Amino acid sequence: MKTLIALILAVAIGVAPTVAQETRSVTVANGVFEIPTAPQRIVSLNDQIVTLPLYELGAPVIGSAGRTAEDGTHFLRGGMDTLGIDYSNTDIAYVGGFNQLDVEAIAALEPDLIIGGLYTDAKVIEQLQSIAPTLVVDNADLGFIGTLRTLADITGQSGRFEARYQRYLDNVERARSFIGNTGDISVATTFMFPAAEELWVYKANLGAITRVIDDLGFAKPKAIADLSEPQMTFSPELIQELDADFVFGFYRQQADATPTTVRAAYEKFSPGWCQALAACRNNQFVLLPGPSFGSSMTSLELALELVESHIAGRGFVPLAE
Repeated sequence: MKTLIALILAVAIGVAPTVAQETRSVTVANGVFEIPTAPQRIVSLNDQIVTLPLYELGAPVIGSAGRTAEDGTHFLRGGMDTLGIDYSNTDIAYVGGFNQLDVEAIAALEPDLIIGGLYTDAKVIEQLQSIAPTLVVDNADLGFIGTLRTLADITGQSGRFEARYQRYLDNVERARSFIGNTGDISVATTFMFPAAEELWVYKANLGAITRVIDDLGFAKPKAIADLSEPQMTFSPELIQELDADFVFGFYRQQADATPTTVRAAYEKFSPGWCQALAACRNNQFVLLPGPSFGSSMTSLELALELVESHIAGRGFVPLAE
């Protein structure tokens, strides 16, 4: 604690910029704050949800929470897969895990803005307020686009975001023109971990991919449309209720979650599942790569291209009534 206090005092007394930054007021989930109009030293408290969207828009991220591999090395979740970045090839410093932040390391970076979410311990957020304005962005409440728009706004990158988002919307209309009446095509979104312990089904909130499915206007199987929550687990005996024209699943670019291991997990979870689903029997069960359910504009654009290519770019057998 003494080290932390010393670092904070050093920032406040000895290292403060000689020219005061212009500030403005913003309202976020944890209150109203005065923040720099053009922040220059941002620390992110979540790699996938905050760091990647900010980095791709050109915001000056100098530190980020991350993950730790089994060999002890630190990495940005989704960083290499989505944007080709990590701690090793950027100037971003590791500041602990998103649920085990290193407050002293954050103070040492002398940030002028810190951004986290509701997943960050409220007591830690209060500690960080002594270093720099620390904003909590409620991504669950804001939704995919609302979160990106908020992150862009508070970091002075709104112009870049809105231009890129408009390009995405234009491409959604292009994809619709290729696909035809999307409301006549049903899509189910599932997620299976290699351990095959649970099958997750998503009505919404699986990052970019469910945003794309909704933007394109696809129908959902009744069992999914009727879910009371954005996502729920399904038991093996209900798997036929998930049948649709297309069923999407996901793999990651890592040894334990390859397309082969994920397909094997579906079979282990529900033996004979592929014969039970018309989508699978007709080769319309599609595994998409992990970045397609990320939280960045890059993930959104990738998910749109993949969905377009798998549905508009081929003939398919419609699900029988």
